[in-house]
Amino acid sequence: MALAPIVIFAIWQGGLVWQGLLTLATTIALLEWAGLAKLKLDSALALAAAASVPAAQAAYLATGLAWVPVAVLVAFIVAIASRHRLLGGGVVYVGAGYLGLLFVRRGAGGLENLLFLMLVVWANDVGAYAAGRLIGGRRMAPRLSPGKTWAGAGGGLVLAIAVGLGVAVWSGASHAGQYRAEGIAVVLSIFAQAGDLLESALKRHSGRKDSGSLIPGHGGVLDRVDGLLAAAIAVLVWQLAWRGAYLWQ
Repeated sequence: MALAPIVIFAIWQGGLVWQGLLTLATTIALLEWAGLAKLKLDSALALAAAASVPAAQAAYLATGLAWVPVAVLVAFIVAIASRHRLLGGGVVYVGAGYLGLLFVRRGAGGLENLLFLMLVVWANDVGAYAAGRLIGGRRMAPRLSPGKTWAGAGGGLVLAIAVGLGVAVWSGASHAGQYRAEGIAVVLSIFAQAGDLLESALKRHSGRKDSGSLIPGHGGVLDRVDGLLAAAIAVLVWQLAWRGAYLWQ
């Protein structure tokens, strides 16, 4: 959580500050994914994967058209997947999450939507950790992540709902908006936990405990944003399909 003030500041500023931090984080996450896929970090393939995110952002900033970064990422995905499917999958996952976090902040109600997303995902992580440690119990997916329990999943879901409702109430949402905020929080919690399990499976595949060592005591960037990326993909789909000003309206 030591990085939380930096992230919140970048979200609040938006614009190039948020885009710069987002591009740096997702590029590092892609390099870490390449490492988990057992590719050398100095290989042309790993560097091409890492270049896909800033290339997509540059195309978006140059044209202002939402479909352009998607097209750029698709081109990278096709080229990379033709040589290494696992790394191509990483570009899909990390790239889509990146686009979600970028578009949400730039859209109508962007600040509120992004804060809602971040706070709900953080609450899910905290609730899952606390409930898992205090209650323990049956393992949720022992082959993928021995430390995750059903109690932890429930604790994450409950705290995510509570925080999502709190944000909606604080923003003056109607009763209908508050119910919708709870529903969106449920979806985000489920996606966040699925993203966490996905990265756990990848780490199990590579025989590594963490995706990297960039953040002392917390592993790599991908370890910190795995659930957030998955939740951001859900928000991206929501935004492209309905284009609502706020997630809970």
